[in-house]
Amino acid sequence: MLGISTAARISEEKPAKNTYFFGPFRLESEFEIPELKGCAGLGTIPVDIRIGGVPLDVDGATYGKFCRVSATEYLLDIPHVARFYVANGSLVCMEPAPDAPAADISTYLLGSVFGALCHQNGLLPLHASSVRVGDGVTAFLGDSGAGKSTMAACLQGRGYAIASDDICLLSDEAGEMRVIPVAGWLKLWRASLDHLGETPEERNRVYSEDDKYRLYLEAQTGERPVLRNLVFLEKAGDGKARLEPLSVPETLARMMQLTYLGYITELTGSHAQVFGQCAHVLKEANGYRLVVPWGFEEMDGVLRVVEDLLNPTSNSGAV
Repeated sequence: MLGISTAARISEEKPAKNTYFFGPFRLESEFEIPELKGCAGLGTIPVDIRIGGVPLDVDGATYGKFCRVSATEYLLDIPHVARFYVANGSLVCMEPAPDAPAADISTYLLGSVFGALCHQNGLLPLHASSVRVGDGVTAFLGDSGAGKSTMAACLQGRGYAIASDDICLLSDEAGEMRVIPVAGWLKLWRASLDHLGETPEERNRVYSEDDKYRLYLEAQTGERPVLRNLVFLEKAGDGKARLEPLSVPETLARMMQLTYLGYITELTGSHAQVFGQCAHVLKEANGYRLVVPWGFEEMDGVLRVVEDLLNPTSNSGAV
């Protein structure tokens, strides 16, 4: 029997469809995703989300941790949360585990499942948060815990609009790689919220057992700006923040390493396609390494260095 946290959102009868717009997708979902209420998106790619119908295996799949992946299918099994199946970039089936916290199910839907949909639709998802600067975007890339969302949140406080959180998604638009805005929220640890003067709300908790929360943002326009800068975050034990330019080969290598759900590229052998997409991005974008000292007490210095890049002729921070 499903736990009360999940049962409230899943009817024994055929559930009614809920329509959500998130990034490039229009989601027709039998599973209620309250995190997406109020979100705006282009909605040009339809996706059907169903409860049930998850296969036991995927023919010809390569096995990864918790998943099985082929060129057109993705099977994800998260113990005590749910089993998810993604096919052909247009279908998601899910089977929640008994007593699974609803927030955890939604978080995997909006994370790994969303990433699999992006890969299956030939989009390039980078593990990055990003901000708008004029007619372009600057992305901050790094592994989990690198400070991507915190950087974006601090820059938002200085007048920059958020373009993406955790996943900076790009598509080929008439021969030019463009950013598809995907930012209904920022996911921030309590310490970051405290630094920003924000109070975390229990209903906005990302995972049921983590002290991390969504900070919701205003709906975005459907514009697809060009990516201008890729800033790779690197934590330093001490010292001052510094920004160092990277060569094209260095930038390409780091982009490949920080493709969101990069293991899908590994398991499906799609390196050449992703490499070509990353190289295409660098026709317009430059790469940098940003060394970031530990501690919020150093954040003002970090932001000054970043704003010198964002506004080379002005330190006003206005965009």
